[in-house]
Amino acid sequence: MKITFGTGTTVKDFTAYREWLRVAEASGFALLTTGDSQSLWADPFVSTTVAALETSRPRLGITVSNPVTRNPAVVASSLVALHDVSGGRVVYGISSGDSALRNIGERPSTVDELGEFVVAVRSLCETGTAHWRGRDLALRWASAHVPIWMAAEGPRTQQLAGRIADGVVLSNALTPEAIERAFANLTAGAEAAGRSVDDLEVWWMANVVPAATEAEGVDSIRSILAGTANHVFRFTLDGKGVPDEYRAGLEALMREYDSSHHANPATATANAELVERYGLTAWLARQSTVAGPPARCVERLHEIAGYGVDRILVAQFVPDQLGFMRWFAEDVAPHFA
Repeated sequence: MKITFGTGTTVKDFTAYREWLRVAEASGFALLTTGDSQSLWADPFVSTTVAALETSRPRLGITVSNPVTRNPAVVASSLVALHDVSGGRVVYGISSGDSALRNIGERPSTVDELGEFVVAVRSLCETGTAHWRGRDLALRWASAHVPIWMAAEGPRTQQLAGRIADGVVLSNALTPEAIERAFANLTAGAEAAGRSVDDLEVWWMANVVPAATEAEGVDSIRSILAGTANHVFRFTLDGKGVPDEYRAGLEALMREYDSSHHANPATATANAELVERYGLTAWLARQSTVAGPPARCVERLHEIAGYGVDRILVAQFVPDQLGFMRWFAEDVAPHFA
């Protein structure tokens, strides 16, 4: 079974990031991404500019930004510039906003606000004009088609992605049940807009963790499981396939989650303890994680591919990211070429 693999990192040191980019490209990843959380790591537009200059083959993605910290005209201008600098390799991912907003006391956008922002950014990039929040916006110096992707976990956001997005990033969706729910929602949205779900480029997020055993790999990223759960279930548990026995635990986890240590296993000890305390580890890992020695990782990825997954964005929550990418390129990726 063929799978296209992308991967991403958060940027805190640009010398190290340049080396990361060289190794990532040499390892054959088709998509390289970084996130948008200004209080925790470097600005994604700056990082993606560096990536455009340091690489020549992979696509480059911001996965994902939010509609709150920038005006659509500012985003569109940056995207058109990145399109030029990268030779058309850039995609822009967006959702309602999580740690970027929690760390500055701003609320996430609503689904309607998210949709309005996406429409405005696309219109500015392609036509140079948009109407947003009662104002006329303009981008007069250049234009480009930049694919806009949405990270979408709940029914309403997935239906919105089906209506307006070029692509979608799914988290906590590595089970047949989650995939079936997501595609039902994406299809409903697409059909409502006179589109086909086949018009969307779908990527699945997956934590891939090399370890002596699967259990050890999962244990090493419990804080990441907590962060994903906090993001995916923060607005509602409904429509997301949560068994009754996990609802109270998820609600408690979200009350106690510390966003100042989001996506940082080295410092997020308290967040890691939450998934164990509330009995969520095994269930959350099944939704999002591939862990263990190479043979087990390959077996698990074949299982996931059998559900219809053909594009995976590999999260690198490991201490040695360069070694991880070389390991992945040698021991895992060739089984899916």
